[in-house]
Amino acid sequence: MAFLAILALFCVFGGLFGSNQHYLIPEGILLSNGLSTEFVAKFALFVAFLLVWTILWGRILKELLRFPVIAGQIIGGVLIGPSFLNILGWKVFSGSLMAYDASGVSYAIPASDLYLFFVVLCSSALTVTYLLWVAGHETDVRDIFHVGVTATTAGILGALLPIVMTIVTAYYLLYDYSLIQSIGLGLIFSATSVSIPVTMLVSKRKMHLKSSKATLGAAIIDDIFSVVLLSMFFIALQSGTFGPFTGLMHIGHNATIAEALVYMLVSFAVIFFTGYFLIPPILTWLKKHHSSFLIASFASGAMLFYFAFAELIGGLAGITGAFFAGLFHRMGDSRHQAEKVITPFIRSFLLPIFLGSIGLQVNISLLSSYQWVGVALLLIAAIVSKLLACYISIFLSNSSGRRTTDRWTMLEGYLFGSSMVARGEVGLVIATILRGSQVITADQYIIAVVVIVLSTIAAPFMLAVGFHRLDLIPEKEGFSLNLGLFKIMGTQQLFNIIIGRIEAMGSYKTAINMSEGQKIVNLEGENVKVMYSPEKGITFRGKRQKIEEILHEVRKAILDEIDLIPDNKEIDD
Repeated sequence: MAFLAILALFCVFGGLFGSNQHYLIPEGILLSNGLSTEFVAKFALFVAFLLVWTILWGRILKELLRFPVIAGQIIGGVLIGPSFLNILGWKVFSGSLMAYDASGVSYAIPASDLYLFFVVLCSSALTVTYLLWVAGHETDVRDIFHVGVTATTAGILGALLPIVMTIVTAYYLLYDYSLIQSIGLGLIFSATSVSIPVTMLVSKRKMHLKSSKATLGAAIIDDIFSVVLLSMFFIALQSGTFGPFTGLMHIGHNATIAEALVYMLVSFAVIFFTGYFLIPPILTWLKKHHSSFLIASFASGAMLFYFAFAELIGGLAGITGAFFAGLFHRMGDSRHQAEKVITPFIRSFLLPIFLGSIGLQVNISLLSSYQWVGVALLLIAAIVSKLLACYISIFLSNSSGRRTTDRWTMLEGYLFGSSMVARGEVGLVIATILRGSQVITADQYIIAVVVIVLSTIAAPFMLAVGFHRLDLIPEKEGFSLNLGLFKIMGTQQLFNIIIGRIEAMGSYKTAINMSEGQKIVNLEGENVKVMYSPEKGITFRGKRQKIEEILHEVRKAILDEIDLIPDNKEIDD
């Protein structure tokens, strides 16, 4: 931790001083001065307080108001930020870090700035990268070919329409947004956070609905498409397509639009060939040489290398590289060994700090009445664009001559669109990147975060209205079986065994991890879902015959493993 803090300080010193001139602190000054134990202790206190506070408010708002945990943790950050409690202004976190060179000249940086900077640096380099890595790891390429025309169309339109409607709203109605800033806001609102609606779909036992299945596929597609559009946007900025841009473009080369596209295509080729021909064989080699414990470390290294390569060499958004690193890692790690090791630390530590730090940077008290009007207009555009995308997709589907039983109703279209309204991790990641590149201003960043939070709150309420209407229609629900919790074997361990047997049986599946530790696996074509919840255990829902077949295979596999354990008589012999 101390090493990372020192590394962060070097990064800070390169750009904190002056606007037109850069002053470089003498090399080695920090190492020669060392770190004050008091400074380290106060930083530890700052991180501890931020972590516990955000987790606590995420839980409180979930229990009291049914807010999504992601929204609750961001709100917790807002409460502890400059809008209300202003933790960075507390006396315990005041003061400066002092360093002295050989001639006795002193250098000082406000300690509170360093605390927040380090948190943001770790979030950008680790948390943000991992969120896109795990998105790639959970994406089966076959998903795109199996979700159908409706979900595919909704995913593409669901990424494009928010950009178009945001540009119209920000550039033509609000006036104080440039074209570049308007496009940037559109990119922020283009990606769907599927974990928010799926949490409600599972809790309300609605994952068997046609709209729920389409949501999973469409969300995958619009997330991928949004990331690709972000990379293309950066290339266009670099080439001057939208006019002069004086922000911070952290790309390792300057090029025309044609040259930038060549860089992008070559980078995609390098990412594909190294990912396809190197990552799976290396993972296989590690397994064969009894080094499976290194798989998570290798995954982390590959993830960061791909992130850096995409950003510095390819001219792509770094998260694009992280996404594809996860996609290719999946090919050689079917048992999700890396994900099982990395995910608990990310979700229990880095993710809450990331979400809390977002709120910590937001000062809603600075927003004027006019800016709150902008929030309202952008929120309406964010909601309507997703609904419109889904309605257009189901209109095209119904117009394609499908059978009457396969046609979408208006209520199903509403549920589909409502499930796509919530923005979350990917939108926050893109907002952080655009703010760091100075594409959007600090005020616009605050507005974007507020709209994201409000959309995550709006989605469950919109779904609740749709479910109320749906409950008035008689529905024949399939077979449901709850296995409960397992103390000795471990509930999550048994869930992983079940998924392993499903994969061994050759069943095609889509899987998703939700923000509250819940997981859901859908067996496409089998009408079966397997769900894991830390509170309720393992639940099967769908076709009874297939569920019984899966449980038989799981029981047989477990008994075969148990038979390998010798009893007392075998040991004595």
